[in-house]
Amino acid sequence: MDNQSTSSINKARLLSGAANIVRGAAYGGLHGAAAEAVKSFFPEAVKAALILLVVLLLTPMLVFTALPNIMFGFESATDPEIVDFTASAQALDQLYQTINSKNQSIIDQLISSILPGFADGEDPLYDAYSVNQDLNNTNQFWLIAIGSVQYKQDLYTMDESVIDSLLFDKLTWSTSITDRMLSIAVCDLSPEAYMDRLGFTQEEKDWASLLYSVLAEEQNITGEDSGNYNTDYGDISFSGSVDTPVVYYNQTDARWGNKLYGKSGTIGQAGCGPTALAIAVATLTNNKVTPYDVAQWSVANGHRCEGYGSYHSLIPAGGAHYGLNITGIGADSKRLTDALQSGKLVIAIMGPGHFTSSGHFIVLRGFTDDGKVLVADPASVKQSNKEWALGIIVNEASRKASSGGPFWVLSAR
Repeated sequence: MDNQSTSSINKARLLSGAANIVRGAAYGGLHGAAAEAVKSFFPEAVKAALILLVVLLLTPMLVFTALPNIMFGFESATDPEIVDFTASAQALDQLYQTINSKNQSIIDQLISSILPGFADGEDPLYDAYSVNQDLNNTNQFWLIAIGSVQYKQDLYTMDESVIDSLLFDKLTWSTSITDRMLSIAVCDLSPEAYMDRLGFTQEEKDWASLLYSVLAEEQNITGEDSGNYNTDYGDISFSGSVDTPVVYYNQTDARWGNKLYGKSGTIGQAGCGPTALAIAVATLTNNKVTPYDVAQWSVANGHRCEGYGSYHSLIPAGGAHYGLNITGIGADSKRLTDALQSGKLVIAIMGPGHFTSSGHFIVLRGFTDDGKVLVADPASVKQSNKEWALGIIVNEASRKASSGGPFWVLSAR
């Protein structure tokens, strides 16, 4: 085959793959785009796929919606193939959202498989056993990325049993028995070790790393935005559209800024999520919960993303736990405007721009008389005292949002 023919075939394949990625992004969100990137380009053309994936993921969702019709001839969003694809992508996304709640049942399954090995017939060789857990070495984003490559992210075959297998296969354990006391230590493998266990080639590892880099969102703050760890910010409040003053907490406050948030990092470094939620809870209820309290709850309930910050699930799950009405409105700017005008608080997860270079939770506390947005930024009193154009907030809201984000409306019950 001559070079011209080969080039034509490659271009056709590239366009076909691009169509799939666009369709995945338009109707399956970030996970859908990642799915189609893997299916369309694996295992070749990594560089081309990366360019397409990144460019398309940074394109506004309005363009995502239009591109299938404009560029690739899809008739409409009611096309049976697209409807089926959408349903499969949404179902897979819902399964990924259950990962944290599945961990304990998966560990129980592992323990049940270990215990029979410590028995003489029907008689156990131990009087009691203990289980020590050390998890989160492979976070949720890595699990999604590795699963995408392991199963070529086939949306039509990935189901709950596949997610369970991914969770089970990343576990490793050791045992010891002393004076008839059986000790079981369970931990999860690092991403590299997990991929080695699955027999990934270097190319497959590169794919997983590529997808992880797209999914991951670092919420750690540094430099000028890092606050002052020696400062007790005391009792600060702001006025806004809500009936009562908005309680303000800073994540670097001397009272909790240096306390650990999970196993790595402090509240001051990575606790914008717990701090934003604490602001909302303390403002809207009689519970003067602190960022430290919320951080502890977040870790205990699987919402801490070690090394990065908090999973977006912290906001809806934590809001419900602390007795708030909470509604994820996605990136709907009209519903956002209506919520702020009606005196509700909104937690937003922001992407790169004025508030962060990667990801950062802030609280939107209302409008000024001339339509500017007022905020409570957990990392900056200075930013909290500014007035912001609504367009900045909407345009810089994270495009990686999950769990109903990037905007969550909160009100008292």
